Amino acid sequence: MYVCLCHGFTDRDVRAAAAQGCRTPGAVYRAICGEGARCCKCVPEVRSLLREASVASPMQFLDAAE
Repeated sequence: MYVCLCHGFTDRDVRAAAAQGCRTPGAVYRAICGEGARCCKCVPEVRSLLREASVASPMQFLDAAE
């Protein structure tokens, strides 16, 4: 599903950015489109997807901390 209509990215894009190490909405926007959010209506959904990604793979965070 589309998450950000301004930049045209989807939940899959956000999950892929999270898998590559993005941990904040700002990092997701920079990774996907090279700039920040425009209208910011999608920021809560990006945060939610990042939380889901962190719960889905907690070992990923442990590996990154080492």
